[in-house]
Formats: sequence, structure tokens, C-alpha cells
Amino acid sequence: MKWIKRSLVAVMVLLVVLVALAGVVLITVDPNDYKEEISAAVEQRTGRNLEIRGDIGLSLFPRLGLQLGETTLANAEGFAGEHFARVRQVDVSVALLPLLRRELEVQQVRLEGLDLNLARDAEGRGNWEDLTAAPAAEEAPTPEAEAGEPVPPALRGLDIAGVSVRDARVSWRDAQAGTEMTIDPFDLTLGHLRMGEEAPLEISLRLRMPDPGLDARLETQGLLMLDPAGQRYALRQMVTRMDARGEALPAPVEARLEADLVADLASGLAKVERLTLDALETHWTGLVEVTGLDGNPRVHGELRSGRFNPRKVLKALEMEPPETTDPQVLTQAALDLAFDMQGERVDVDQLLMTLDQSTLSGRAGLQGFAQPAVTFDIDLDRIDLDRYLPPAAEGESGDHGGSGAGTGGGGGDGAGAWPDTSIALPMDTLRGLDLDGTFQVDDFRVSGLQMQGVSLKVKARDGRLDVESIRGNLYDGSLEGRLGLDVRQDTPAYSAEAALSSVRIGPLLEDLTGDGKLTGTGDVNLSLSTRGDSVRALVSALDGKGDLRFRDGAVQGINIAQVIRRAEARLRGRDLEEEDAPRQTDFTELTASFTIDDGLVRNDDLQASSPLLRVRGQGEVDLPPRRLDYRVDTNLVATLEGQGGRPLDNLRNLNLPITVGGTFDDPRIGLDLESVLKARVEQEAEQARQEVEQRAREEADAALREQEQRLKEEAGRLQEELLDRFR
Repeated sequence: MKWIKRSLVAVMVLLVVLVALAGVVLITVDPNDYKEEISAAVEQRTGRNLEIRGDIGLSLFPRLGLQLGETTLANAEGFAGEHFARVRQVDVSVALLPLLRRELEVQQVRLEGLDLNLARDAEGRGNWEDLTAAPAAEEAPTPEAEAGEPVPPALRGLDIAGVSVRDARVSWRDAQAGTEMTIDPFDLTLGHLRMGEEAPLEISLRLRMPDPGLDARLETQGLLMLDPAGQRYALRQMVTRMDARGEALPAPVEARLEADLVADLASGLAKVERLTLDALETHWTGLVEVTGLDGNPRVHGELRSGRFNPRKVLKALEMEPPETTDPQVLTQAALDLAFDMQGERVDVDQLLMTLDQSTLSGRAGLQGFAQPAVTFDIDLDRIDLDRYLPPAAEGESGDHGGSGAGTGGGGGDGAGAWPDTSIALPMDTLRGLDLDGTFQVDDFRVSGLQMQGVSLKVKARDGRLDVESIRGNLYDGSLEGRLGLDVRQDTPAYSAEAALSSVRIGPLLEDLTGDGKLTGTGDVNLSLSTRGDSVRALVSALDGKGDLRFRDGAVQGINIAQVIRRAEARLRGRDLEEEDAPRQTDFTELTASFTIDDGLVRNDDLQASSPLLRVRGQGEVDLPPRRLDYRVDTNLVATLEGQGGRPLDNLRNLNLPITVGGTFDDPRIGLDLESVLKARVEQEAEQARQEVEQRAREEADAALREQEQRLKEEAGRLQEELLDRFR
């Protein structure tokens, strides 16, 4: 991290100043007599005031040593705070004879009470920059540097018996970023260190950030290896323990990290090996490898988790696990991934994640960090989303066909049934999305529906999120469609298209609503669009069209033929024979189309045919007020035998008008079958009466004609008798 580097630079600058002080006092008897001269020299070189309040101790043989009491170095001009660095006690000593061989053998370095204040102003200028800027005369390269010497010869044989830092404090304020951080206390112990060899290292610190509120304690130990000549550095067998808490975290976090850190700068290589992390009821292993440090760095990483319980993780974060229909879900999970990163490009070439009985695999890519463009190709073997949804509230029906809120009877408008609560979409996030990928699910279940081979092609850019292609198989049929979300305007707009082909409607409705009253094979086409920020607004703005065609099906639960036969028998005063007929009304085909305009659904061409009926329907459903206004005209065909039972040919062409009105919550279905049949019986009675009268008239006319004939015959006979008498 940059602040660590800056802290080390500041400490090194301070040590250089202290070593320079040791050189000044080498020729003096009492270095305390030269405090003012030392301060003046430092101020001349750095422009800052150096105040030495403590005593200066000096030893020359057998080791060159310097002890320095309380000392303060002033802060840079323009920065808040009286001092840049302050130290309570410094004790540095080096072996004298190795110096004659140009070797640096440090006997001890002890630093107590260091208080280092690092800061950056609003213009991005750091309060350490004037100390690290070398004079122009010193910027000329040395012969060793020109020859490519990585370190000065004296440092190649650096030997430090030990380093001890106690009760140190480091603060960081960044006016440009608006951040503030304090490390207090900071303790460090380093064992015997030789270049190229490992030395034990222990560090403990407490990190505090007021905003966003973080308080963390860290303890680290390991084996430190420095080899400047070979440009190799390592911290092996590193073990870090962390205890963090504060408002920045949802709950206190305790973690343990183990790793080997290795850097080979000559080869441009750095590694994090044997990485293990235990935190929040999880165990992780992995590695990180960085190549090309001398040019274009490339990072390769692998991360694997053991099986963990997401519910326990949430509880460790002091978060309540979500309530799910199936309490056994969210109890097993694991993750395995491998990634490569170069520049602003990240590729996850291997992604494997399991959750309960589901396994997700695939790959993903990301380009750019400020506005990332994401690509992905994901496959999920199976998922039952219903298991993860909240359980039904007490008193709710278990199926998906509940009646809703209701408005009471009496023709209320029912508008209160559509929620008017605002749907809070993350508009800025959605507008910034840049996605292009595919998502496949082999076996998918949601809202009771079962689908197989589901494939989604997703694209998002410039405020538009489109599922350009939805394909899947369901109930022996297929689904094709698309979905769209447009958030370029203040009010989001939605669109949807769907085509169901050769789908078995009965099992679909059974799984979706728990009631498969309609059976058959169906085709359905939908094209919908709407806009709004609440359910009520979306319903009120709904536009679109659609059509449907069902074949070889039945309406379950009612046998219209049987209903008509019973009604007809009652009117005629006859007993109806027991019939073993199914409770369903068959149809061979049912078709309809509809349009939707601002939530008003209109249909004018419903047609259905069956062995019993011919059906025509038209009307409308007004979705915003949830009102129904529909009429179905049903005509009986020549026979009822297709529905079982004896024929009723005398009821042929009988029209049964069915009306549906009211609201969704209080529907009113009108079918006055008794009146229709009574009218038919009265019609038959009138016809019979007329037939009787006609037969009576015909019989009277025949009798008259017969009587006239007899009269004519008798008159002729009498006439002949009279003629015979007169002869």
C-alpha cells in the first residue's frame, strides 16, 4: 500500500538524518554542545526546524554508537500539525572494524516513541516530498549506478543484529481524497538479519479510520529475507491475525491469514503462495502470481473455498438469514475460480460455484474499472427458485391463484388491489451497466413452472437492459421470447414478447396456479409494453396484443351436456337416469386474439367448437379498476352424445348466453339456463297446440266433404227414384 511505502520512506529519511548527526559528532567530545549547530545544519538542508530536547550519546569503540533523546522535526510549510516526526529515544550502533572493509554491520537499532505524521494537501502535495527531493548536485548518477549496480557495495554485506520499534504512531491525512487513518500503536521486532538469509519478524499494530469507522488490530509474524544484490525478497511462513470491528463492517470480523510472499525483481516476478484464509466460518486457499513487473504486469490467481454454510456466514456477520420456503436451502456452498488480470482487463477463465444441489460453471471477463464492460458465459445445471422464496403468509392459499386484496362486493372499482408503492430501481447502476453474455439453465423451476434447456442472451448498454433471446422447453412444448428494460428516461419502460408452442396447458396451469381446469395443447403469442415506477402505474400503462389457440382439450369441473339434461328433465317432470359421464366439457379447438390499450384488454373473436357446443365470445377486461365485462354465446349442436348420455335433438340450436361482470374480487357470472329451457318447452307446447288445432280442422273438413258426398249421392238416388215413379 502507498501509505506503507511513504511511512518507510519517512523513517529512512529520519534514519539518514540521524546517521548524519552521528558523523558530525564523531569529532566532538560532548555532542550535546552542538545541538544548535546540528539544528541549523538540518534547517539549512531541509528548511525545517529540528529540535533536540533529549541528550545525545556517542560511543566510538569497539562499536560506533549513537543515542538520541527526544527529538522533533517540524512539519512542511502549509500543513497542519506542529511536527512531521518526533521520536522519544533512538539507539543505533554499528561495528567499527567492518566499516573499514566497506561492510555495514549494525549491532542494534532501537526506536521508541516514534510519532510520524504523513499528509497530502488538496493539490496532491505530500509533506514528505521536500525531504525526498535530492539537490541537483546529487542527482548525477554514480559510476555504480551507471554500471547498473542494484545496491551500493556497503549494503551487500549488511548485517543487522536486530531492530526494535516500540510504541510508534503513524497518522495519514489526505485532504484530496478526504480520508484519515491512524496506526497507533505500532511495534516491530526483527531478529538477526543478513542479506540473503531469513530473519524472524514480528509486527503488531492497531489501525483506526474515523470515516467510515474502522478499528482493526493486526499481528503478523514470519521469516523475512532481503537480498538486494539478487533483487530477491520474501516473507515466508507469514501468519497474520486480524480483529476488526466498527461501523464500516456489519459485524466484528476475526480472520487468520497464512502465506508465503516472494518477489524476484530481476525476473519481474512476485508470488503469494500457500495462501490460506480463515474468516467468518469459511476456509479459503489460493495463490497469486504476478509476472512482468519490469514492464506490463500480468496477474494470475486461483481461489478455492471449502464447503461452508451461508446461513452461518450471515449469522457471523450478525445478519439474519432470509426466511425461505425450504429451511434446508442456503446450507451448503463452495467456490472455485481462476483469473488473469492485465491492465484493466480481468478474465475469469474458470468459475465453479455450488449452492445446495445446484452447480454453476462458466467464464466471465471485465474490461475497464471505471465503467466496466462485462462478458460472461454461464451454465447452471438446476435450480428450484421456489425453495428460496419467502414462505406463503399465514392464511394465504398455497397455490398461485389467490384472489388478491379485494374491495368488497357491490361493484367497487377494485383499484386498491394494485400496489401503488414505488418500485425503487437502482437507476444509476442500471444506466452504467455494460453486459454481453449468455446464461443457460438445464432444469429450472419458478412459481411452480418447470422448464428445461433454458437459454438467455443478455445485453446491457447506454441505459438499456435486454434479454434478447429466451428459449426453453416446457410441458412438451417450447418457449421463445425476449424482455427489455429502458432506464434512459426518469420513468423506466418495460417490454416483453413471448411465444408458447404446442404446450400442454393442463399441467402448466396445475403447476402455476394449482388448478388445471383447462386442458389441451396450446399456442400463445404475447407482445407487451408498459412504463411506470409502481405496479399500479405499470398496469395502467400496459399496451400490447396477443392471440391463443388450444386444441383437443376440455374445461374440467363441469359437464354442460349433463347440466342441460338435468334442467330439461326437471322442467318436464321426468326422472333423469343416472349417467356415468366425466365432469368436463370437451372442445376440439379454441381460438382468440386480443389487444391491450392503457390496461384495457379487448377481445372480439373468441371461438370454440366441441361435439356439444359452438361458442362465440367478446368483451373486455379493464385491468386498472379490475372490472369484467364479457359475453359468451353458446349454441348446442345436433347431438349431445359426444358428451355421453342420451341425445337431446329437440334442444338443437339452443343459445345459452353467459355474461361475466363485476370485478376480479367479486365476479358475477350470469347464465339463466332455467329460463332458456322453459322458453323452449313453452315453444314446444305452443307448437303442439297448433298441431292439434290443425289436425282438428283437417278432420272436420274431411267429415264435411264426406257428408257432402253422401248428400250428393242420396240426392241423386232420390232423383232417380222420382223419375222412375213418373215414368
